[in-house]
Amino acid sequence: MPLITDKGWLDPILPEELPASIIERADALPGKAAFLAGRLARQTSEQLGQLLQITNSYYSNLIEGRHTEIAMMQQAQAAPRRERLLLQDLAIRHMQAQAVFERTLRRFPPAQWSDLFEPALVQRVHERLFDDTDDASRRLDDGRFLQPGQLRARPDEEVAIGGRPAPAASVVLPMLRHLRDGFGRARDPRRRLIGALAYHHRLAFVHPFLDGNGRTTRLMTHIHLVALGLRPTLWSLSRGLARQHQDYYRMLALADRPREGDLDGRGKLSRKHYFAFIEFMLDVCHDQIDYMTQAVDPTALRERVVRAFRYNAQLRAAGAREESAAAVHALLVQGEMPRSDFKTFTGLTPRPAIDELSRLVRLGVVLSPTPKSRSVQPGLPAWFAQEIFPDLHRRFQ
Repeated sequence: MPLITDKGWLDPILPEELPASIIERADALPGKAAFLAGRLARQTSEQLGQLLQITNSYYSNLIEGRHTEIAMMQQAQAAPRRERLLLQDLAIRHMQAQAVFERTLRRFPPAQWSDLFEPALVQRVHERLFDDTDDASRRLDDGRFLQPGQLRARPDEEVAIGGRPAPAASVVLPMLRHLRDGFGRARDPRRRLIGALAYHHRLAFVHPFLDGNGRTTRLMTHIHLVALGLRPTLWSLSRGLARQHQDYYRMLALADRPREGDLDGRGKLSRKHYFAFIEFMLDVCHDQIDYMTQAVDPTALRERVVRAFRYNAQLRAAGAREESAAAVHALLVQGEMPRSDFKTFTGLTPRPAIDELSRLVRLGVVLSPTPKSRSVQPGLPAWFAQEIFPDLHRRFQ
């Protein structure tokens, strides 16, 4: 493929006519996301959201061929900033960046949909991910160092992706602006959702940075899903992509291909493979929402909590009583309860119930703002979450 120097290669940004299969999948997704959100108490949702910052970072890192210990990530997440010795780790930076952008979207919703496709936002995301990381994380194969947030622009910044040349460095910024103008004009929620997932491919195709494009693209898609109200803080797109990482790379590569004949659209790139990639992304979204919806089903959740209290080595080593399973399950379902009610749920007499609650607070399974606070909330340390949400964190091959 010759070096691409024309932003028109990206046209049509998103064809007007879309397959019925894409429309049906897109239409069904908001209802599923709302149903999942409705099954969770606010406090439980907040804890799950913090946990899934780790999950997203863990799997995005894994897709790039790097493994990070979950326990280390949660320790770094909870530590005061001045004590975070691991801040230079890419996985930790990802967690921080996601938290920052989620908080910003809550406080300052974008004035226009097109704001979420601004080249400057893409640059800020990349900068957040790589700024202050160690030299090893930013060292390129040719010995140079990645400059966080700096778009490819110079002649010496041409790169290849999977054996094909990426678009010329000189056309990166014009292409990003072209994508902003194309995807940013969508008005109805369905087309915005489809556009957000389509943008995932187009941004990866442009390959705007010398390195770090995959991480940046996945976080950009997360930001778009948050803005669309699809509650991706309660489910993990990156987990789904990691579980199918070979298909993920294959579908991305196929969508990079030139048009295959007169029946394959009217642009330079293949329309059928573009549509197939969008369907793939929608299927991954559905799969991950389904996974979490099943995981938080009260009946199934109760069985897994009971099993954890019966067999988990960490709970058993701490002396946690099996009777506490009912209280912890109730707390997860309700999100908060009076301290006295939690002790009643254990079925223990007063002194053992007090000791058991203190034990669970030390383990992080129960959260108590102060030693004498009147109410308690559920905690989701990663080791416990893995027991009650099967295969939430798994090193897939």
